[in-house]
Amino acid sequence: MVTGRMSDKTNKLLYIGLSLLIAVIFWFFVDSEQGHNTTQTYYNIPVEFIGETDTLPSRGLMLTTGADATVDLELRGPRTVISDLSREDITLQVDLTSITATGTFSMTYDLLLPDEIPRSSVTTERASRSTITVTIEELFEKTVPVKVSVAGEVADGYIYMAEGMIAEPSELTLSGREEDVDQVVSAQVMLDLSGATSSVNQEFDYILLDGQGNEVSGENITVSSRRIEISAPVYLVKTLELTVDFTESPGSALEDLQDWYLGVTSIEVAGEAANLEGVDDILLATVDLSTLLSDTEMPLEITIPAGCVNISGITSTTLTILFKDTLETRAFTVSNISAIGLSQTQNFSRMTTSVEVLLRGDAQELEQVTADDIRIVVDLTPYEDNGTYSVPAVVLVDGHSNVGAVGTYSVACRITSS
Repeated sequence: MVTGRMSDKTNKLLYIGLSLLIAVIFWFFVDSEQGHNTTQTYYNIPVEFIGETDTLPSRGLMLTTGADATVDLELRGPRTVISDLSREDITLQVDLTSITATGTFSMTYDLLLPDEIPRSSVTTERASRSTITVTIEELFEKTVPVKVSVAGEVADGYIYMAEGMIAEPSELTLSGREEDVDQVVSAQVMLDLSGATSSVNQEFDYILLDGQGNEVSGENITVSSRRIEISAPVYLVKTLELTVDFTESPGSALEDLQDWYLGVTSIEVAGEAANLEGVDDILLATVDLSTLLSDTEMPLEITIPAGCVNISGITSTTLTILFKDTLETRAFTVSNISAIGLSQTQNFSRMTTSVEVLLRGDAQELEQVTADDIRIVVDLTPYEDNGTYSVPAVVLVDGHSNVGAVGTYSVACRITSS
């Protein structure tokens, strides 16, 4: 019997709860569908202008007054709509695309609401103004240069390469009323290089200046670019030694030289630290001493590392080579000519029967050399086809390690098949 009473009580509570739920749902339905409306006032709603930044400038016109217009609106609609509608959801638009001349115009505005709100469900009960008065004037344009003012000193061992500084854009186009734009003569960027150890590549703000260097407010001026990208090279300065390599052979070895020296032994260069990392010298040339017949002064160009600048301004130097006085030269006519590098099906026949060879070495040892000690050898490995060729030749002096040929030699020969 107790269980029956509990069950009846539970059923009664469920019935009451369901009835309340149905009543609430019905109330919301009636409130939203049967005209239970409310009103709400929204203050200082800004006005947007269609065509202000594109259509008008393309016609040489600009909006000068009215751009800051706002409107107070009292809107009426279903309570569920109005209660969720905020000031930020409301958009007021004025279409300026029909204006083709200067003057003062009274323009109506359109009320726009979020897409999910039916426009017909909301009405305007009251508005602080029904039209927006705008003034359209002639658009004045002017181009001014961008100037970069550099302050501060770079770190020790570095240099600011002012001539390599780039400002992008290098000039700005200003547009607005003539009285506002015409007073501007330049745009200034401030660049602080204090303690800099690397190049600067970044965007900067700028200020507009008049002819006296005073800042001009850009509030009523439209500028073609909001920021300026500056590339300012800050390079590491480094001293690089100038060097020369030598190719040696008998009679033309470093020990056969009395002296050699460069007119300029080092230069200063500047470049990005990464480009100069591990670079301590500049190789000017590799000199084959056997090609020099006597004391020589040889001009050499200085080629600096890629991406660097020669801040010394020295672009060439002179290599001086002096041979020992104990060295002598002597000419020989050599007919001992042979070839290497032939394939099994190739035959070699010389067209040059003898070569005049100049040897250099210590006077006493050179005196002991005879023509029989000298051989001329040509390497025919690169020549796979039959034909007639003039090829480089190497001069060998057997039995005399400190005597060698000077100058360059060649032999004319013919290659045929077996």
